[in-house]
This record gives sequence, structure tokens and C-alpha cells, in this order.
Amino acid sequence: MKEFVSIYTYLVEPSEVGEWEGEEALAAENLNRLYHAVYDAADNDIEPALLEEMLSAVWPHWQFNPQLLELDDDLIDVFVETLFSHFDPNAGQEEFDDH
Repeated sequence: MKEFVSIYTYLVEPSEVGEWEGEEALAAENLNRLYHAVYDAADNDIEPALLEEMLSAVWPHWQFNPQLLELDDDLIDVFVETLFSHFDPNAGQEEFDDH
């Protein structure tokens, strides 16, 4: 059911990410990589509301995180795994924040 969620709703342009000391294009590119990684990792039958909630958690976590400019595949994998663990219905956690 993830096809009911449009990834394009979440993708950002450099002008939308705020001040990154001249690295706004890299910040936007890396943020978009995160959105795609979360979307791609979701099962096809995920509830759309859950996927939207997970995608909505990406920006608040990364908007002031200096690691956004240093993002690599390993960091993306760890973030996605942590995000999915948090949003596991059996986990019972309240708010996503792993930093």
C-alpha cells in the first residue's frame, strides 16, 4: 500500500533546507537520499499512515544535525534501521529521536 504515498511530497530543494554555510545543495541531496532510503525500505503492504509518519520524522531529526553533510551509506542504513525499529508497532516507543 506504499504506492498510496508519494515520495515527491517529501523531497526538498536546496532553498528549502535552511542555512548550511553554502552546502545547501548537499544538505538537500542527502536529505532526499534519506527519504528515498526510508521509502525503499518499507514493505509494499505498509500502512500509508505509518509510512507518512516515518517520512515526516526524517526532517525534524536531520534539520540541525551536522552529520547530514557527511552522510554515507552506512549512516543511512543505521538511521533507517533505527527509524523502522522505533516505528515497529510492538516497540511501544513515544517519540523518534536517536541523537
